[in-house]
Amino acid sequence: MRQRWIAIVVLVALLGFAAKLVEVQLVDGPGLAENARMERETTTTVPAQRGDILDTNGVVLATSEVRYTVWVDQTLVATWDPAKDPDAPVVDGTGALAAARAMAPVLDVPAAELGAALNGTKRYKVVARDVLPATWRVLQGMGITGLGADPTQQRVYPSGTTAANLLGYVNSEQQGAGGLERQLDATLSGTPGSETYERGRGGQKIPDAGQTGTAAVPGSDVTTTVDQDIQYKAQTEADAAVSKTGASWVVVVVEDSRTGAVLALADSGTKDPNDPSVPADQRGSQAVQWTFEPGSTGKVITMANLLEHGVAKPTSKYTVGYTYAADNGEVFHDSHEHGTEKLTLAGILAESSNSGTVQAGSALSSQAQYDMMRKFGLGQATGLGLPGESSGLVREPAAMDGRSRYAVLFGQALTVNAVQVADVFSTVANGGVRPPAHLVQGTTGPDGVYHAQDPGRSTRVVSQKTASQLTRMLESVVDGEDGTGAKAAVPGYRVAGKTGTAEAAGANGSLSSIVASFVGFAPADDPRLTVGVFVKDPKSSIFGGETAAPVFSKVMGFSLDDLGVAPSGTKADPYKTTW
Repeated sequence: MRQRWIAIVVLVALLGFAAKLVEVQLVDGPGLAENARMERETTTTVPAQRGDILDTNGVVLATSEVRYTVWVDQTLVATWDPAKDPDAPVVDGTGALAAARAMAPVLDVPAAELGAALNGTKRYKVVARDVLPATWRVLQGMGITGLGADPTQQRVYPSGTTAANLLGYVNSEQQGAGGLERQLDATLSGTPGSETYERGRGGQKIPDAGQTGTAAVPGSDVTTTVDQDIQYKAQTEADAAVSKTGASWVVVVVEDSRTGAVLALADSGTKDPNDPSVPADQRGSQAVQWTFEPGSTGKVITMANLLEHGVAKPTSKYTVGYTYAADNGEVFHDSHEHGTEKLTLAGILAESSNSGTVQAGSALSSQAQYDMMRKFGLGQATGLGLPGESSGLVREPAAMDGRSRYAVLFGQALTVNAVQVADVFSTVANGGVRPPAHLVQGTTGPDGVYHAQDPGRSTRVVSQKTASQLTRMLESVVDGEDGTGAKAAVPGYRVAGKTGTAEAAGANGSLSSIVASFVGFAPADDPRLTVGVFVKDPKSSIFGGETAAPVFSKVMGFSLDDLGVAPSGTKADPYKTTW
């Protein structure tokens, strides 16, 4: 009887086990399996490939390369035993100690330092960033349990400092933080994707385990108008000019006179964007961020106004003294003392006479001068769209005092940036039509299709006749007997341009700084390029004809040759400057 009861108890127990087994296998099984799968499953973000930035000839100025952020699950690293893995490197010990000894020489990090990062109970601990793909492959091949990596990107600027002031930089999240990188961030960024997969105990991805996800969409490539060779030359000459003149900084602008395309925008002392330690205030371009009085280069607008309204001709005669008293009693003088001179309007411009400019320009109303300055683009955004741009200040006639009303005639009592001044000369070179200044030529999407970008609308400022007369007058500055810009000459090419010396705000906000400049275009008989050179606080000479003109000559000569522009076919025929 007793044996029978034992048999019954055993049978009941077996039936219970069988029932539980059926419950686990058939009833709860799918749910338990799903829970286990969910515990193994992880979702990561797949970064989108950031678009490249190219120069006008397709040279890569900025690109992104794959890097890895290496991390560990410290609880799993503790279980690693290299002696049990035939593919593991030969190292002493187990766990974090062994892993640190294996990884240290590959990452070039002291084993003790690495060991501290590997040891602990954190399930996710970053141990290295910006790891090269080849380095990650070596680490991955060690078979260390709990070792993983997430793909990231690192922005690389192959040309170093060349055009860095325009390109800007990205932050640690690979988002544009300055320059074109910031301005065009939405175009360059693309759309991140995602990947969902199952991980094994060691943190490794389980092959063929039903991976799902959404593919990342790469950003678009951006083709700029910048010519890398011309940009490099402009930066080199800007740096050389700082050394030669003792200036605080030098800016060089190179534009296509016909289209407004910026071929170079160079700042001396440009920092390498590959160096993340460079402070944000040392990036960017003074060409658009810093404003100053244009000085004598602003006389071009006054001359254009006089010619356009028929108030004067290039050969109109004036008796010009060292000083000139305006109708309201304000007295203006030239940069150096001289006796009474008999100058034509062309001569006033060639000799850069302040008193002569005020004498001739007094025939213009304040409103007429204000309207012409606005038509030339002063006091307005350049259209380049670079972060931190300052539009300068042009006061309306009602806001001008008795002196400012005349001072604007020779480029004082207003502020501009370097690109705005270059645009004035491009307008004259382009037959009186102001071309839209622009830096972006077009974009190429992930589908490989190129889309040209609309640069903007051209605007008629003065007539073709006025532009032609003014061009010939500007040739007198370089080619005339008493011109102030002789050092801007480019052998084989006719050059039209203007020297300038102007005041600018110093560190204390007062007008205690000097900007010496030369801005012009060539060939004057068939203009192709406009170049502006701006030298802040030169120690060797304050005159643009001495400090800025030689830089203009070098940059313009190189650029014309680089673009294959034929030399001038005729000789200059400047107007008479005296009578």
